[in-house]
Amino acid sequence: MSRLARAIHALLAVTTLSLVVVFAACAHATARTSNVSHDELASWETRFAAAPECRVRVAPTAAQLRRGPSESEGNLVVRLVAFDTHELLDFTHLRIEPLDAGSRDGTRADSAGALPETFSFALPAGRYALVAQSFGYHARTDTIAARAGATDTVTVALEQYEDALRNAHNCRPRGFRHVGERACVTDQISAVLVLDRARDFSSHRFRFGLGFPAGDSVDVNLVDDERLCERAARIYGLETGPPRRVVLVEAGNIYVVYDPAEPLVLGDLNQWLIVDKKWKVLARMAL
Repeated sequence: MSRLARAIHALLAVTTLSLVVVFAACAHATARTSNVSHDELASWETRFAAAPECRVRVAPTAAQLRRGPSESEGNLVVRLVAFDTHELLDFTHLRIEPLDAGSRDGTRADSAGALPETFSFALPAGRYALVAQSFGYHARTDTIAARAGATDTVTVALEQYEDALRNAHNCRPRGFRHVGERACVTDQISAVLVLDRARDFSSHRFRFGLGFPAGDSVDVNLVDDERLCERAARIYGLETGPPRRVVLVEAGNIYVVYDPAEPLVLGDLNQWLIVDKKWKVLARMAL
């Protein structure tokens, strides 16, 4: 082969390799293309507005306490109430910690009796972290301010533990998919959790017990393909509600799907979805 022929042959080889890389990049980009509209991603959050009780309510106190506030102090009357009934809670614990630099130690108060009561504090003017707790309710921490020379009533509503766990009142920001977020969740903590569960689901004993198709429990891999994750997320969410972000794991001939941020609730437990490669639902596990 002549020197010119060898040069042309090398050029064609490089050109062909470059085209393969370009096509592969295009295929990878296509796999990450979202089928969820911008409106779906941007509009759902307004449907999950936080309840007013998610924020503390502060109001000037009409009736004066026995000891009025000094020019450098503020009086705080703190009421701990149930989220839905707004009734005072018993067996409560309250802690107030100063947030401003140079402030002194905090203070605390307990209601050990069966009769509910309010708490009153005379505090130097400034900002404080108020930590409120009650038996059977989810603790919360809020920032409050003691106003010099003023007396304010602070009402703090506590959610029952189960309501807070399920975010029943939208007090926490919802974890559905936002604009700019991917459908595939691949962070290490979430991925390890689902990979471990998928290995259990794909074991021979588990497959046989639930009538799953036979397969290899060792061949378990995290999926990072937007089209597949979006489809799995829709099935996981029963084709309703806001777009989701899910961990999708391929376990041989089945997929295991889980939404770590907004899991579907099955009783007191969360849903784990198992589908086959044709997207037929094999099981919705409660774990």
